[in-house]
Amino acid sequence: MHDDAAPPLGEANYGVLPGDVLYDILLLLPANELDLPPPPRLPVMAIAHDNGTRQRRCSARRCCFQLRRHAARGCSLRHGVLYDVLLRLPAKELCRLRLVCRSWRLLTSDPLFARAHLSRHPPHAVVLRYDRNEVHVIDLRGSVIKRIPIGRGPGEVLSTHGDLACVSHGWGLAYVFNLSTGAMVADVDIESRSKVNAEKPVCVLGHVPATGEYKLLCIQDRSRMSYNNGGFVTSCEVMTLQRWRKRPPPPALLSSWSVAVVAGVAYFLLPPPKVGEAEPDDIAMFDMAAEEWKPTTIQGPSSSIILETSSTVCRRKQFGLATLNERLVTVYCNLHEWSTQLWLLVDMEESLWTKIYTLQGTQFWDVVNFCFHYPLTVFDDGRILVWENRTGAIRAYDPRTGAWADLATVSGHVVMHHGSLLCPNLWGC
Repeated sequence: MHDDAAPPLGEANYGVLPGDVLYDILLLLPANELDLPPPPRLPVMAIAHDNGTRQRRCSARRCCFQLRRHAARGCSLRHGVLYDVLLRLPAKELCRLRLVCRSWRLLTSDPLFARAHLSRHPPHAVVLRYDRNEVHVIDLRGSVIKRIPIGRGPGEVLSTHGDLACVSHGWGLAYVFNLSTGAMVADVDIESRSKVNAEKPVCVLGHVPATGEYKLLCIQDRSRMSYNNGGFVTSCEVMTLQRWRKRPPPPALLSSWSVAVVAGVAYFLLPPPKVGEAEPDDIAMFDMAAEEWKPTTIQGPSSSIILETSSTVCRRKQFGLATLNERLVTVYCNLHEWSTQLWLLVDMEESLWTKIYTLQGTQFWDVVNFCFHYPLTVFDDGRILVWENRTGAIRAYDPRTGAWADLATVSGHVVMHHGSLLCPNLWGC
């Protein structure tokens, strides 16, 4: 149920709107949103039936034409209907309409209005553009709603949580900002970035539900060619967006390209350094609240996949991690059946997984590059939003029909934003 009730912001003369202005606003609405409650001063249509006369109000499509015709007579729209009209507009149009007057800015910035708007509209995608120093917030048709400059040069990795986003630039540079306001939260320069023989660090943004803190986790591998038989050591640092604190290193070498953060825990795939040392989908866990690595790893669904498909081996490149509607899932690319399977973690202690979706007809190769399909979110109608990392395609898969729908194509790293662009701190509502 949508939270559409208008907040008590003053009914008397709040947001009185001329009819011709309302007409222009209604033209911004999608066709499926034109079934609006009518303004109070419009005529009522009568429809005759054999058993009597029943009255109903004009549809919004007819209302807008009548409003334009009667605009010169002083037709106006009061707060209750204005609230319902604005509630149906996309966030991009509402951000423009805020410039009309102060009362509209107050209405569209009100947390009650923003929460109701958030419940009615799909989430936005956030794109880290590889070819420019910007992050784009887009709708699911690819239209840019907001451009946020990030400085420091083009970024490489994007992670989000709530209203905050973090762009890792490589060599220890990270930029944290608020997606709703565009304001910078932290411009991070990791002390160890100048170390020689060091891999580029990866920064992961997480949130601790118990305290409400945002924390930034930095993982970096350093070569130790001068001793220890040419081995590697992994450093780990964490900060509460203020100062870095050294933490114990992870239990093994991590796969920094496949990480997911769920409920204050960061999950990393472990690439097996040698055949037989680890399963291809073993997962290490870092507790953001305690700032400690879990002493044991959990095994992914590879054993279940082998039993189900009668395969003899699952390769590391076939696995990835993702956050799907605030739950941890393992993504498995079935190269033999041209499908992508999504496995949900049910029991962490027992490493128990269950397969929730099979996406048929996925293409894994873009000329010569392996193309991974990352699930972004599940819509209310059951469709699954997927980003293809090589082609840049954002597509929707319908598990009921097996059909794919192409929505947009972007250049950059894509994640989801489930918060409101109208008012901060409303994510997850």
